[in-house]
Amino acid sequence: MPAITRRSALRLLCISAATCALPAVARRWPAVLPLLPTAFPQGLASGDPRSDGMVLWARLAPAHWGQDLVLQLAEDPGFSALRVERVLRAGAATDGCLKVRIEGLEAGRDWHYRFIVVDGEGRPQASPPGRTRTAPAPGEDRDLRFAVMSCQDYTGRWYNSLLPLLEEPLDAVIHLGDFIYETTGDPAFQEAEGRHVAFEDSANALPLGGGRYFAARSLDNYRQLHREYRSDPVLQTLLAQAPLIAIWDDHEFSDDAWQDVATFHDGRKDERDRERRRVAEQAWFEYMPVDAGGGFEGEAVPGTALHPDARIWREFRFGKRAVLSLTDYRSHRPDHLVPEDAFPGTLVYDEPALRVHLPRIGESFEDWRTRLRPYIDPQAPAYRRWRRPLARALRRAYSAEGLPPAAVRARVEAVLAAPLDLGVANAVLARHDAAAPFFLDAGPIPDSPGLPRGLSWAAVGKSALFDAIGSRYFVLAEGFDLLARLRGHEPVSVLGAEQAEWLRAAAQRHADADWRFVASSVSFTPMRLDLRHPELRAPPAWAHEVLLSVDQWDGFPLERAAWLEHFDGAGAVLLSGDIHAGFAGQHRPRVAEFTVPAVSSTPLSTLLARHAGGDEETRAAGQRLAERLAELIRLGHPGLRHAQTHRNGVLLLEVGHEAVQARFLEFDAALVHERLYEAPERWRPALQETRLVLRREGGGLRFDPA
Repeated sequence: MPAITRRSALRLLCISAATCALPAVARRWPAVLPLLPTAFPQGLASGDPRSDGMVLWARLAPAHWGQDLVLQLAEDPGFSALRVERVLRAGAATDGCLKVRIEGLEAGRDWHYRFIVVDGEGRPQASPPGRTRTAPAPGEDRDLRFAVMSCQDYTGRWYNSLLPLLEEPLDAVIHLGDFIYETTGDPAFQEAEGRHVAFEDSANALPLGGGRYFAARSLDNYRQLHREYRSDPVLQTLLAQAPLIAIWDDHEFSDDAWQDVATFHDGRKDERDRERRRVAEQAWFEYMPVDAGGGFEGEAVPGTALHPDARIWREFRFGKRAVLSLTDYRSHRPDHLVPEDAFPGTLVYDEPALRVHLPRIGESFEDWRTRLRPYIDPQAPAYRRWRRPLARALRRAYSAEGLPPAAVRARVEAVLAAPLDLGVANAVLARHDAAAPFFLDAGPIPDSPGLPRGLSWAAVGKSALFDAIGSRYFVLAEGFDLLARLRGHEPVSVLGAEQAEWLRAAAQRHADADWRFVASSVSFTPMRLDLRHPELRAPPAWAHEVLLSVDQWDGFPLERAAWLEHFDGAGAVLLSGDIHAGFAGQHRPRVAEFTVPAVSSTPLSTLLARHAGGDEETRAAGQRLAERLAELIRLGHPGLRHAQTHRNGVLLLEVGHEAVQARFLEFDAALVHERLYEAPERWRPALQETRLVLRREGGGLRFDPA
């Protein structure tokens, strides 16, 4: 067989898959070609399947940049019935990544594809083959099978949870975010041993923990994370045999992020970084086979596709059976309701404001009086003797947090210039007195019966100067609920106006679909914990009803309620992730939700147990809370039918006309540290499966009894 010259290869033009005729030169290559896997170190992938096509993806190793690369797509695994052949180039503009949009295919069938490197002498060497699938045609009545997953930390962990999926015929893999983690060894949730990422561009990474570990900041940092994560052989195998449909969550950019703001320093400094957000998105668009963001056929991702203009919300139709709407929770949402740097004693609403605003939400000040907190005006003459001790103690506290002197002065002046929660003021004075000679004791400020009462940040759980506790986690439910309702008159749009309008119209666009799925990176399931249960034996400071995480939809209760009411109008099944736990439950008669556990990230109960600090009694109480966490979440949300918070896993959905069968496929968390890829005799017996059936019945939805 004569070799193909570079000139003849370049004559292979980009053609429509609907055209059966291929260039004559294409027929000179045999169906079986020598393989060169090293040219494709991140494997192959397909994504965003439509009834007439999809996106195909590969990354070419740098040694082959500039060489001709041919994409072939065929009807058969032997590549004898070619439908597409394109000559492409990959290079530094996209870190060697190629995204190719294919159109003009028949619906509802398997397709086979590969990429071929052509050297300077015209000799072809191929990638391992991939398999993908077009969605069923509009109106086609066929059952579906989806895998749903999220949160696949790589540091010190293995993707054993994906092994059962390799044996399933899937219409799509739905990934709900945290495909990568931006940190390289955060001790709060990542391991010090096992596989890890060491940034090659460490000079431009973000040092954290006193330089003990890093977070991605540069484009090269984010690209390297994607490269390393996609080097996993099980992940590669899964993505090479079923199309991927993905959205991002926070870790594709930064933990607990909102818009382009990170939260590593909990308000100690401004963490808005638009350029960091944009390079994170650029790497994501390069490495994910999504029909969004540009970057097709080796062209650089355009700046107009990046934050704040990025758009990953989109939808997919699978015949008559289902429509899938994917949302973006992170790009437009406002800040967390409680600022991480809020001083606990500062009043959010004083008494005059509450007397005005409480009636507007159907409440009265008198009914709330005993649940509100007394406060003082530090500038009033009656409190003059305490101002200097308060200022001294606050200066020490803010200085200990590493703030420069000017920032310390500004914060202390702001705190003492405003009304101050009496309980917090006395706690500050107690710290002052503990560190001062006895003759400088300030003593507490007396609690006079006539003091005004208001809503302070302490009333929602804020107890430290700069902390996620009381801001993003473990907020007091009663105070937070009141704050959210009082703030309800203010315009808040978690999804942004354009996305929200699109999502509201989705039900009308696809009214004939049997099932409507809505993908959200974070859960709608409330995690309301009553820590007053006697069996917890919680310390007095814990004995409240709390919201575990308001980085989820719990942080926007009014908008969540509005969306659930909207979804109830036409019916919806919500798919969510992020929280490292598995839930299944019902929110409204026609609204159910499946929240998937983490593929490999630390499960929620383990995180709680790990972070239960303090004295021995407090640590023991934290361990009891972790052990009973799933039970407490169930008690806080009677609609739950399944809850587990201590295993890793994935979700498999089998979608029929009248019912969706859900299979949670899970492993004990300890197994994530072992590579079981070549040990089926170990992972198969360890697999724990929970089955639930969700049925359409009488215009609503119902879970079959467990």
